[in-house]
Amino acid sequence: MLKLSLACNNKVEPFRVNNHKVLKNIYGEPLQMCRTSHENGSWDPDGYCSEKGGGVHQICMKVTNDTSDFSSETGQTDWSKERVGNNHCMCLGAWALYKAKNKGNGNELVCDSIPEMSLNSNYIDNWNKWNHNELSDQIINGVDSMVEQCYQRKQSKYLKNKYDKLRKNYSNYWESKINNI
Repeated sequence: MLKLSLACNNKVEPFRVNNHKVLKNIYGEPLQMCRTSHENGSWDPDGYCSEKGGGVHQICMKVTNDTSDFSSETGQTDWSKERVGNNHCMCLGAWALYKAKNKGNGNELVCDSIPEMSLNSNYIDNWNKWNHNELSDQIINGVDSMVEQCYQRKQSKYLKNKYDKLRKNYSNYWESKINNI
């Protein structure tokens, strides 16, 4: 069984291009903006979850009353309570820990705003722990929950192929727990 954990890598290398439409989301379509307001957030200066070179903040989540505990549940301050009604780009480590704790409502993600590079082994391999709160197999469970949630919204062959290719890279220990993909 895979015992990988995740951590936000402090090496952030924003991927800036004049036209974000060259970036694809996990459906193989143009990446959509995550930013929902003019306030500061975890997105790049143009409002996209498009960091690379460690890809700290690539997972776009809606912060609602149901998910306002996100930051405190992942070992941070309770800043997410102030973000209700907005989206947030988060790192895979925080997302995976949140889901490993069985938190969220199953409808948190803004899948069209999650870049395809979040399903690459290069992205996942940059993680090793998250705030020293990691749980066993949270990397698998976090990616599985992201794919399952987004696949339920849009049964994309592109997403399924990205997921299958990623799992193949870890074939010795990654058995999907997703039933409907």
